[in-house]
Amino acid sequence: MVLCSPRLDGPLRRCLVCCLHFVDLPEATDGPSTVVDDMERLAARASALELVEKGVEEAERPWREFMARERLDDLRRFIDRGHLLEVGCSTGEFLAVASRYFATTGVEADPWAVRCARTKGLDCRAGALAEAALPADSFDVAVLYHVIEHFRDPRRELNELNRLIRPGGHLVIETPDVETIWFQLLRARWRQIIPDHLFFFSRTTLTRLLQEEGFTVTEIRHVGKSMSLRLFLSRVGRYSKWLARLGSLLVGYLRLEESTLRLNLRDVIRLHAVKSAPDESGRLPES
Repeated sequence: MVLCSPRLDGPLRRCLVCCLHFVDLPEATDGPSTVVDDMERLAARASALELVEKGVEEAERPWREFMARERLDDLRRFIDRGHLLEVGCSTGEFLAVASRYFATTGVEADPWAVRCARTKGLDCRAGALAEAALPADSFDVAVLYHVIEHFRDPRRELNELNRLIRPGGHLVIETPDVETIWFQLLRARWRQIIPDHLFFFSRTTLTRLLQEEGFTVTEIRHVGKSMSLRLFLSRVGRYSKWLARLGSLLVGYLRLEESTLRLNLRDVIRLHAVKSAPDESGRLPES
């Protein structure tokens, strides 16, 4: 066992064979739960742990749209047309900007987020990826931004993505990096230790998983995030309430809440990969 934390649904363990970090979930005692059930339960836990301030999150929309544009610019270095799938599309900020260049489809488990995305005229399917019943080889690119760590079975989801992406098609995954110095220093207080994170990948474990599921990794690097000073101070509150309140008073007095802060703590990785095409015998090439 690596650690225990009230922020997680079970002890965090590290596989002795592959070094993958995962939350060892307890056996369900009240029958299987739906994706919606899980989201409602986790939202209640995050609120109880005071990890999220609803008003702060709602005010962050301009910065989410900025990050969507940044992610699109990054994606277009590799592909800039075709049919795009976003898994975990939330309220559709990325789909909206990507639709300028791609035919877009999103999948989202949160019913409220699905309704928001649809009000923007976006094709957003409700539920889990497998429930969308999308046709095989129908997408040129699929993207998952801070989603894979939430899956109960990442391998199964990647297998489904392999079915949906055309041979030679592109895949983008953004997720926390458990090998960061911040996890080594902060342990259970690391900002990525939150209730709905079930798997914690490193460059090595994520690359290996992608290769085993028929993808070839072409690039992997640390990426940052742009946010308001208001959100930054809200996140500081996860470590020190009094420091966050003091900072908020100062920032409010100086009227700097809407100022933009760009941070790259080197604890988030973005991976680009392509779906490997089978050889003439129908076998995938050796990684």
